[in-house]
Amino acid sequence: MILWEAHRSELLTHSFPPRAIRGTNFASVARGMDDEVLQESCRVPINNSSLPTTTTSRGRKMAATITDRLFTTRIASGRLLYKLYFIAFIAGIFSLCYYRLTHIPSDHPILWLLVSLAEFWFAATWVFQQGFRWAPTFHVTYPDRLPSNLPPVDLFVCTADPDREPPMLVADTLLSLMAYDYDANKLAFYLSDDGGSELTFHAIYQASLFAKHWLPFCRKYKVEPPAPQAYFSAENMDVGGGCQSFRRDYDLVKVLLQGNGKDVDVEGKPMPTLVYVSREKRSGHPHHYKAGALNALNRVSSLMSNAPLILNVDCDMHSNNSQALRDAVCFFLDPKEGHRIGYVQFPQSFNGVTKNDLYANGVKRIYEIEFFGTNAHNGPMYAGTGSVHRRESLNGRKFDPNFPIKLEDKSVKGSKNWTELEEKAKELIRCDYEMGKPWGKEMGVMYGCAVEDVFSGLVFHSRGWQSVFCSPERKAYLGLAPVNTNDTLIQHKRWSTGSLEIFLSDYCPWTHGVGRLKLGQIMCYSFYTLWALWCLPMLCYALIPPLAMANGISLFPQVTDPWFKVFASLGIASHIFSLGELMWAKGTIKMWWNETRMWMMKGSSSYLFSVIVIILKSVGISETGFEITSKVINQEALKRYNQEIMEFAVPSPMFIPTTTLSLLNLYCLLQTTPKILEVGLGGLDHLALQLIISGYISIISMPLYEALFLRKDKGRMPTSVTTYSITLAFLVFYLSSFVM
Repeated sequence: MILWEAHRSELLTHSFPPRAIRGTNFASVARGMDDEVLQESCRVPINNSSLPTTTTSRGRKMAATITDRLFTTRIASGRLLYKLYFIAFIAGIFSLCYYRLTHIPSDHPILWLLVSLAEFWFAATWVFQQGFRWAPTFHVTYPDRLPSNLPPVDLFVCTADPDREPPMLVADTLLSLMAYDYDANKLAFYLSDDGGSELTFHAIYQASLFAKHWLPFCRKYKVEPPAPQAYFSAENMDVGGGCQSFRRDYDLVKVLLQGNGKDVDVEGKPMPTLVYVSREKRSGHPHHYKAGALNALNRVSSLMSNAPLILNVDCDMHSNNSQALRDAVCFFLDPKEGHRIGYVQFPQSFNGVTKNDLYANGVKRIYEIEFFGTNAHNGPMYAGTGSVHRRESLNGRKFDPNFPIKLEDKSVKGSKNWTELEEKAKELIRCDYEMGKPWGKEMGVMYGCAVEDVFSGLVFHSRGWQSVFCSPERKAYLGLAPVNTNDTLIQHKRWSTGSLEIFLSDYCPWTHGVGRLKLGQIMCYSFYTLWALWCLPMLCYALIPPLAMANGISLFPQVTDPWFKVFASLGIASHIFSLGELMWAKGTIKMWWNETRMWMMKGSSSYLFSVIVIILKSVGISETGFEITSKVINQEALKRYNQEIMEFAVPSPMFIPTTTLSLLNLYCLLQTTPKILEVGLGGLDHLALQLIISGYISIISMPLYEALFLRKDKGRMPTSVTTYSITLAFLVFYLSSFVM
């Protein structure tokens, strides 16, 4: 601990200003095969190969057979009950559609049509979502059966902004990965610093020195999690050079650890290769954000180590399980299914999420429920971090069942001329290197989308590869989730914008996916790529029923009408199922309530802005960008977060739609209250469902009302947002009285 604090202090005493490095001063290092050879190798057909060998628990080598499986699969129980629920719910949806088509009123048919279309889209979204739920499938790995000679792995870590992604965080993540229980001679680490920050370089340099002490410490004490900051944190209660010299190192040393036996730790054991990369970026040359950084690391690593497997991890996702890499290798080396697998996806898990997951940033429903369902449909989407890829599948090779590909070790071994490698590497990361080459189109991570991960996964699946969702009992990685409302909404805006771009691209699941993907895959990809369009039915339901109610217009059946039971049953059943599902995943009732609130907030804010961005892009007014979520946490805001108090603070336009809708529903509810007092509930039974909808929205918006009118702390809603929202709500209400 003292050593790590010393290295932290060494880093913090230097205040190098972050700057963008252009040209090749900050070039990467590498070695081996040049890019043209790499591209050609991705297109050479591979002959049929024999099954790999495996080792028994006693160390005896033998030929792998069907009984030597390295993982097994089982389908979740209770499918009969789910299918009965599915049939009943589908029947309810058809009944609702029948009602809407046969009970069109003569007055206000447009309002009726808009609400009907919203309900149709709710139903379609529910149907797509069932692709995840039809047959949840779980895998169990057997790493003790792995052969002694495991394949080499290249590990990629990307960072882009030292202000939003603190260098100490990046160094911590890198150290945790270097502590994998894996042969150090078979690991090569590549860090991409798109911020070109001297401080980031210095952090990694200090980490490379500290690693010589940290890795033996991890081996000796079997440290979990192997990230220094997490291991020595208060929460982990179960375990007990000068500026000028750095400047010279900064200009001359890019390969920090050579990984050839020359660099050893304090116990004399070899260290893995560690390479710092900062590619050239110039205006007028697109650099494609994280996707471009990953492809640059791909080229550099192919020269230097050329491992058959590639693991990429976000800079804020430290390793929490030193055995996770061995779990992933089980899938690739499995004698029966290994040749089909293009990548293994671990779940994203997060540190510091409150007990009831205030902002639903723990994404529990996605990674602890939905992704298990993708295992039955050729595997999960590529999530951008915690993913182990077969290099050949990543680089454009299509899967051919007639020519299974053996996971061959093509890594370059022997002595290396590091000076020569540095010069070769500079060419590979020049800003104009990819011009006229297939990177981002046929090779590597795909370009042209804000969510390059999901897009790339769709392309890999369409080439015939399968993926696997691997969720070990001890979480493989732990990251940092946004701890305020604005960052949460911005993050989901980027995800939903990129997902909608995929749907509108040539790789649309409804067109490109037919004949290439399973039906279940098409449903799952459709659910995610159409996330943004959720804003349209949600806005209809949050606007039209309350405004119509305030004007005495009924859009739903009366309480005494038998059709009322259809609407009520569907609403109640969907909420009970959603709650039960989250409870099964060890959630809480309040967590479900928070998730529901955030789903509505994202629908009226993040997803709405996503649709606007896509429309503006289509007419050439603006382009989608890559927004980095800040990992820096204000201590005062963190205190409120731990108390599960929502944080607003900044005058963000993202808050205005949500706040306006919550105020509008509350006002319409208050407008209708005198009528209830006058005629009683029985006299307004034709407005019962509209009263329920507005009441539901108002109750779930209580934290917003508190932030608008009651709170005095710095996390309250800014006055400008409050003013805009109140004005807009009254304007919409006033105009509705003329239209309805």
